[in-house]
Amino acid sequence: MALIKCKECGAEVSSKAETCPKCGARVATKPMGCGALIGVIFLGVIIISALSSIFSSNTASVAPLSPTVSTPPSPKPVVPGSQWSYSQVADAMSKGTTYHAAVSSTNTVNFGFPYGGEQHATLNLRNDPRYNNDVIVQIEKGQILCRSYEDCTVLVRFDDEQATNYSAVGAADGSATSFFLRNNGRFVEKMLKAKRVRLSTEIYQQGAPVFEFDVSGFDQSKYKPKK
Repeated sequence: MALIKCKECGAEVSSKAETCPKCGARVATKPMGCGALIGVIFLGVIIISALSSIFSSNTASVAPLSPTVSTPPSPKPVVPGSQWSYSQVADAMSKGTTYHAAVSSTNTVNFGFPYGGEQHATLNLRNDPRYNNDVIVQIEKGQILCRSYEDCTVLVRFDDEQATNYSAVGAADGSATSFFLRNNGRFVEKMLKAKRVRLSTEIYQQGAPVFEFDVSGFDQSKYKPKK
């Protein structure tokens, strides 16, 4: 430790003191020497060089990521006639078999309360050993104005032909969600030559909504296999 003189009052002051104990003036510190300054600069250069080397090493060890290109899966081809479902039920009373072929409507309707919610209609072809052939149209909910004891009218259109009227009758059990077409033989004959069928009939408080059915690809061998 060295003693220096205060530049204000001339009193001797330690070189490490910040202020003069006599007058309170700041003590002028000795500026850093050139050697010390060079040492600080040299140390800084070493630190910066070391950090740069570490960063370069880490960067080189990481391989650049290649962009990932995902290819969407190809849509499955639509099998003609796959919209139809076929089933067989054994009839214990006649020892025969009842055959069904059914297809859902391609469109939906939405009725008002209390039958709200989207619903499809179903077109069902039935070959029964006791009741012969039937064409049945069924909705999920609602009241079709076609009673079991009184015929109703159903408007039917095949492809772009002129719409024609068919007679129909309600289910024998009094159900209001289905009806049976009269002259079902004529209907099936025309359906086999068509790709689209549209049906419309009166439904209680819902007007006469139209249901469309894709009837293409109907397979008669699946509907009633030959023995």
